[in-house]
Amino acid sequence: MKYCSVNGKQQSNIAITDRGLAYGDGIFTTAKIVNGKVVLLAKHLDRLVHGCLHLKIKAPCRNNLIEQLASVAKGYPLAVLKVMITAGSGGRGYSREGLRDNATNVIIMISSFPDHYQALVQRGINLGDSKQQIAISSMLGGIKHLNRLEQVLLRAELDDRVEDDLVVTNCQGNVIEATSSNLFYWLDEQLCTPDVSTSGVDGIIRQTIIANSPQVIVCQTKLDDLKQAKAIFICNSLMGIIPVKTYNNRILVVDNVLQLQRQLKGLI
Repeated sequence: MKYCSVNGKQQSNIAITDRGLAYGDGIFTTAKIVNGKVVLLAKHLDRLVHGCLHLKIKAPCRNNLIEQLASVAKGYPLAVLKVMITAGSGGRGYSREGLRDNATNVIIMISSFPDHYQALVQRGINLGDSKQQIAISSMLGGIKHLNRLEQVLLRAELDDRVEDDLVVTNCQGNVIEATSSNLFYWLDEQLCTPDVSTSGVDGIIRQTIIANSPQVIVCQTKLDDLKQAKAIFICNSLMGIIPVKTYNNRILVVDNVLQLQRQLKGLI
């Protein structure tokens, strides 16, 4: 880790009573820093504010957060920014009663950028299917909250597999995402992406692709749809768009993905 601050003070520790630690009571976002600037900063701030409103956590001042993030990012040519907002310390058990008005904690971290991402963007990945399924939650679907135990278990499975990543379904058998990224696919010349309204995360790059590609259809997706797809890619804020070259050992075309990469160059 290159940098860490809590509520604007450079430090790397928080109280053991913090509700983010105890219950995952908080949200986060992860962004890419390029040439000293946070890529898609406004969208990441929108995510944080929306997440705070959804979880009923007092959001920090947006302008103050913009200034702070811009200041800490400018010293890094290429890095990873992570911002966590927790409900802070207080309350008894699950209840937030008794929390101070200023209890919210804002944690900012900067880490080295993963070296292998650029290689994956160029060569593509091999994709398989996860044996595990994630839950359905009408309360938390799409929100990037701090309780990521499902993703921890998915990553543990991936670490024992030969594929580069895995398709994740929910307990209704609907395709949702990959282990740490969103997923798009072409089916009968139609660009599609799974519905994440009740499971998974509505990623920043996913949002950007949908906003700039009016032909995208958001739909319920089954594994059978991916078996018929001619092209697939995964995406998140760090890796951008990564083509899938094989899905369950079936070779896919990548021309559609490369064209979309060119179309969105400069936006993501």
